[in-house]
Amino acid sequence: MTEVSSAMPDKNKRSRMWSYGSSSVVSTLFFVGILIFIALIAQQHPWRLDFTESGTYTLAEQTRNLLKSLEQPVEIKGFFPTSSAEEQKAKDLLDTYRYYSPKLSYTFIDPDRQPDVARRYEIRNYGTLVLEGYGKKQPVSVADEQNITNGLLKLISKDQKKVYFLTGHGERSSASTEKRGYSSVRSALEKENYLLEEVNLMQKGEVPADAAMVIVAGPEKPLFPEEMERLGKYLDSGGRLIVLLDPFQDGGLRDFLKARGIELRDDIIIDESVGIFGGNYLMPLAAQYGVHKITENFQLVTFYPEARSVEIMNPLPPGIQAHVLASTSEKSWAETNLKLLEKEQKAGLDLKEDLAGPVPLVVLVEVNNSKPARDAAAKSSEGKGASKGAGNEKKDPAADLRQGILLVGGDSDFASNAYFGLS
Repeated sequence: MTEVSSAMPDKNKRSRMWSYGSSSVVSTLFFVGILIFIALIAQQHPWRLDFTESGTYTLAEQTRNLLKSLEQPVEIKGFFPTSSAEEQKAKDLLDTYRYYSPKLSYTFIDPDRQPDVARRYEIRNYGTLVLEGYGKKQPVSVADEQNITNGLLKLISKDQKKVYFLTGHGERSSASTEKRGYSSVRSALEKENYLLEEVNLMQKGEVPADAAMVIVAGPEKPLFPEEMERLGKYLDSGGRLIVLLDPFQDGGLRDFLKARGIELRDDIIIDESVGIFGGNYLMPLAAQYGVHKITENFQLVTFYPEARSVEIMNPLPPGIQAHVLASTSEKSWAETNLKLLEKEQKAGLDLKEDLAGPVPLVVLVEVNNSKPARDAAAKSSEGKGASKGAGNEKKDPAADLRQGILLVGGDSDFASNAYFGLS
């Protein structure tokens, strides 16, 4: 009996150990099963949390909605030096984009190791992205959310914005391949999915309704009052107008621009700082750029062959805001003594007559309330012989709620075929 009783605890102990062991195995298998189940769900319905303080891996709602709307595959090619910090940063961002859309993919290409591919895509700078899809290509110069999302919008957009070049006054032609022509500008804009056409406002009663922008590039003859009236109506109704004027040729637009806060002087800019580049002192350079969305990524020096000053009036007319986008160095000035220049003598700065540097080269005007600008423009146009009955035309009641944009540059050569590739 003693032997039997002593064997009983061992048997019970083994039974309990087996019971605990089997329970442990079952629990382990159950836990592993849960992990597999979660992994399968995550594979079909992935989710992620952004714990970074700045929200690095969180996209704006508009971007997420855009990515969800992609109906066709989009491939992004990023041109970065291999293993660079910029490449890794772009990869992290593109991973986030791909997370929200399986139709988006990306690859990275080192321009130095694959120069043939870089040439094919016309890559000039590290950090450039090229979006391909929907039968189009869309370059993006800065790898951040705003620029990538804008690039995607352009890529999938079915509507092409139309840019009109004014003709009839000796302006630069977007069709001309000569040195003075703008065919390089045309090609660049077409790659950005714009349509380009020319317009003669003496033949057409108004700026076309589908105009996304009108460009007046280097007119050699004055515009007629009727044309300025039509441009003014377009601008004051929320249009976009670019005016590029060379020294001593204002295209008859002096009063038109003055009504919108821009003062034109009869001068030409002299820049002594270009000597370090071996350039002509009549080719000023801009190394200072204003704080604006247009110039926020500008890092290069830009050149403007034979340019004039473009001043912002003080005070500005009511409803007008103005920003200097580009200006020359402090070693420059706007020269008014043309006789010295005609004798091929280098003039000197005269503080009584000349405008000392930095000299404003490019100015942006925002027409926030179009009524004062219309009234001022109409008043100045009357003095020029414009139709006095123009002010009685029926106005669009929504016109005052839209913001017109006017960009004025003191040179049209910089965008010509001869200088298009120069910085």
